[in-house]
Amino acid sequence: MTLALRLGKTLNELNKTLTASELQMWLAYDRRSPLGDWRGDMHAAQITAAVFNAQGAEASVDEFMPKFGETGDEEQTAAVDEGEGQFEALFNMLAQ
Repeated sequence: MTLALRLGKTLNELNKTLTASELQMWLAYDRRSPLGDWRGDMHAAQITAAVFNAQGAEASVDEFMPKFGETGDEEQTAAVDEGEGQFEALFNMLAQ
């Protein structure tokens, strides 16, 4: 999915045009220089930790990394689910 996003293609387009050798090349490149968005998160966390540490705090990079899908996200997930339900109800009402 990440490669498709980076190349601006749908998964179907990528599946039709990407050869096995090209995929192997992309996988090797990803091991050397990761394509994912987490890399930007890591850079932001490093800078934030450096700023905090420069001001005398004892902060680690891990403290500033986003934690997706961990405990505590249940309330946010429930709110999103409720919002999606309301959105679907609106479309159902408009479709009648």
